[in-house]
Amino acid sequence: MPKRVGACTNSTLKAIGTRFSVKLVEPKQGEPGEGTSVELGNGVYGISYEYEPAVGRSRIGDKVMTCLASIPKGCPKGDSRGTFDTTTNLRTQESWTPPDSQHMCGGA
Repeated sequence: MPKRVGACTNSTLKAIGTRFSVKLVEPKQGEPGEGTSVELGNGVYGISYEYEPAVGRSRIGDKVMTCLASIPKGCPKGDSRGTFDTTTNLRTQESWTPPDSQHMCGGA
């Protein structure tokens, strides 16, 4: 996993789902949906309250490049939640940048 902002690494898509289930389904027009979750083979994890179309068009096993986009500052000791990684699917050339947790450091 990248450790400093701007650092990148290659990986593969290990899991794609929602915040609540293992199957990502695009919500119907006007419905809130269950968000999006994605896990890479190198341990990078992303979760969003929104449906991420670029993730929806991806497949397990796709090769990706992920770059650390930001690290939160002023977090309580031991609470590292809130990093953002930009991941690009090398097959579709689409990217997404969700946080690694539903809550930022110091939150719920």
